Amino acid sequence: NPNYHYFNVKFITSILALYFLVILPTIHLCFPGNKIIYDYGIIIYFALILIIALSFKRVSFQQLGFNKNNIRQTLTVGIIFGILPILSVYLLDGLLVKMGLEQSDLLSGANLRTPEEMGFHITPAANLFSVLFVPFVDQVFIMGLIVNNMFIKDNPERVIIGGGIIYSLIHFQLNIGSLFLGIISAGLLKTTGSIIPSILVHTGFAIAELSIVFNYPRLISLLVFFV
Repeated sequence: NPNYHYFNVKFITSILALYFLVILPTIHLCFPGNKIIYDYGIIIYFALILIIALSFKRVSFQQLGFNKNNIRQTLTVGIIFGILPILSVYLLDGLLVKMGLEQSDLLSGANLRTPEEMGFHITPAANLFSVLFVPFVDQVFIMGLIVNNMFIKDNPERVIIGGGIIYSLIHFQLNIGSLFLGIISAGLLKTTGSIIPSILVHTGFAIAELSIVFNYPRLISLLVFFV
């Protein structure tokens, strides 16, 4: 229904305008000292918009990418892509050790870094929130609500590139890591027709990030240009 699609685009444009013009500046300018609002204010906004959109039937679960078809296949794809970033951390660290680079000048002093100094929480509850709730809401809002509805008739290349750019812009993180995650998420959404693989791959990236910070801090020096 063209009118319904136009209504969705108008709704999405409104919530993005509110986000960029009000929510994002307010959080960064007014609450830099409040760690809860500063760290989680954006994801809370995403969650509230999704609840409102579903409650008032502005969007359906299917339009958010929750496709009931080929659930086993989409889960398999999501698990495989989600494991890859976690596995890469262990393989990369093992490669550094095998090559004897863990004591090099580039990586020296990495173990002196603490998670708190890098802006990470140390409580199990906060870490679970970061690897479960945040990827779920983040992907459903950006990929499910925005990309899946705004690029509904576009070709795969435009969806993948556009999704990566939108993901980076919304998070205000113009780096290779955010763009890469956005492109992978959009590509999985477009190829599988489901949001589940995108959520799982984001969860994998979140677990990999925590593994680097808490267990393999020397990799931070190596990956600093990508995050």
